[in-house]
Amino acid sequence: MRRPSRFRFLYRLPFFGSDRRGVAAVEFALILPFLLVLMIGIAETTTGLNYKRKISQIASSLADLVAQTEKVNSSEMSDIIKATEAIMEPYSTSGLQVIVASIAFDKDGNPQVVWSVDENKGTPWAKGSVPPIAIPDALKLANTYLVVGFSSYTYVPTFASMLQNIFPRAASIDLEDTYFLRPRLSESVSYN
Repeated sequence: MRRPSRFRFLYRLPFFGSDRRGVAAVEFALILPFLLVLMIGIAETTTGLNYKRKISQIASSLADLVAQTEKVNSSEMSDIIKATEAIMEPYSTSGLQVIVASIAFDKDGNPQVVWSVDENKGTPWAKGSVPPIAIPDALKLANTYLVVGFSSYTYVPTFASMLQNIFPRAASIDLEDTYFLRPRLSESVSYN
């Protein structure tokens, strides 16, 4: 005797709970969103850390190259700043800000900008002004000079727009680093 097709599902109902053929697919479907968020987060964190490392290398290299000279002229400074593009490879340099400056300390250890140059060959910090960066007290020695390398970049994660509702602080990340070095070959480094 053949059962009507409309009641065939009732015959299989007692075996439904013991059938395990789709369990792996269901578990995978439940875990997949978490795995994707984790994978994207790891990729974005790694890229962000690579950008931070590049920004630190740029600040360090700027200060180091200038501190190794007695004086630097405009074309040499252009070459030094152009080197930041090579350091930043394979990442884009659009939005990268770099500043090289010389800071003098008076007899009381108060800092004052001697000269400064940015990536556009401008003067970001006015001559004679107090530098707009925090200088550690240990470096504020009377009648000395410092060479400062500063770099900053706003990193925008690739998937920031997709996850902005979940992680609103991840829309952009400001990265910056500052290096202080004493001139090596003379008391100060002049720029003309």
